[in-house]
Amino acid sequence: MTDLLKTLSQHFDQDAIQAMSRQIGASTEQTHGAINAALPVLVGMLARNNRSEDGGQALARAVERDHDGSILDQLQGFFSSGETSMGERILGHVLGSRQTTAEAGLAERTGLSGGQIHQLLALLAPVVMGALGRQSGGRSGGLGDLLEGSMGELLQGRGGEAGASVLGDLLGGKDRDLGGLARAGSSLLGGLFRK
Repeated sequence: MTDLLKTLSQHFDQDAIQAMSRQIGASTEQTHGAINAALPVLVGMLARNNRSEDGGQALARAVERDHDGSILDQLQGFFSSGETSMGERILGHVLGSRQTTAEAGLAERTGLSGGQIHQLLALLAPVVMGALGRQSGGRSGGLGDLLEGSMGELLQGRGGEAGASVLGDLLGGKDRDLGGLARAGSSLLGGLFRK
């Protein structure tokens, strides 16, 4: 398991998932499934954005400035607060014009409403950024390796097929290979965030 995924799994316990499920108005099981579907989308789009020079520099600045990983030590409280403004900003940068498509695709594949998916993504995005910050130690050079390694693992993970399918739809073109790999996978995510 990559350092990024290990960090997420160590902090994403049952209490955190229950707090998130209360915020989005879904069952714990639905929330768990939606997290598993959303992670490949978020990590995949971060990895894609990091591949461009401008995107990589912007991500490195954001991680260094705002995401030291401290959010991971207070996940239950963060999810209970319902604070989504930071996540909204992150989603705007990470998903950009593809946000509506991503949300609709995840909603269709998870059975949650578009509003529930929107809120889940806004709660999850700062956590993923925090894990990146903690694992990179604020050093921008390691971000690409963390993202690419995690993406490879997620693409082979069970439970992530819905998110991988959405990611493939979002990427299209020359990046579509990530989505194709994603559809073939099936083993890690189901065990990553155990119920």
